[in-house]
Amino acid sequence: MRVAILDDEPAELRRVEQTLQQMPEPGEPAWSLHSFERGEDLLRQLRRETYDLLILDWQLPDISGLALLRWTREHMESPPATIMLTSRDGEADIVQALNAGADDYVSKPFRPNELKARVAAVLRRHSQQRSAATEVLNFNDLVFDDAELTVTRDGVPIGMTEREYRLARCLFTNLGRPLSREYLYSRFWSHEEMVSSRPLDTHIYRLRNKLGLTVERGWQLLTIYGYGYRLESVASATE
Repeated sequence: MRVAILDDEPAELRRVEQTLQQMPEPGEPAWSLHSFERGEDLLRQLRRETYDLLILDWQLPDISGLALLRWTREHMESPPATIMLTSRDGEADIVQALNAGADDYVSKPFRPNELKARVAAVLRRHSQQRSAATEVLNFNDLVFDDAELTVTRDGVPIGMTEREYRLARCLFTNLGRPLSREYLYSRFWSHEEMVSSRPLDTHIYRLRNKLGLTVERGWQLLTIYGYGYRLESVASATE
């Protein structure tokens, strides 16, 4: 779970971090927490990184949390779940943030157990909404079926493991976006499996072959040196 936290008060950032560090159940991998004191810094990362949850303060010296929330809803195909965490607690403020797309609104000073409960509820609801909305996805001649965890091309099933399916689905639902190795590992591998870079490289190699991710078929799976991978849709050579 990758979480971006935005607040211009370092002490508040540390408090939110300490609270979220308690979220994983025993045996589950620790969450990857990324803290920002400036809205511009978070916006720069949102253009190239992927997060599962944003926790945003409203009032900042540069870009407000509300402006960042609106940007994610306007420019991201699958925006992350977002909670506003702010000292602005007026009814008009809450309504404005919820209408802009916030999944929840927590007033400062927050109570740690309440924040944990709200985060869990938002993530659970966000996951259910995505599952209901994207049970079957079509990408050119490829069809992803979430219910069966299968990919077919022209009606013919492509043999894939569950992890290969989920990794491929992640790449296709983030077309054109660079995905870091850190993000992919945190989503699809346990901490014990993250011994080297080879498991991810091996899976990427298999997906290229199994799904035919070639220019001839309209796809290009790029390796971003020192960072990760990006899947792009391109004009096929046969067009």
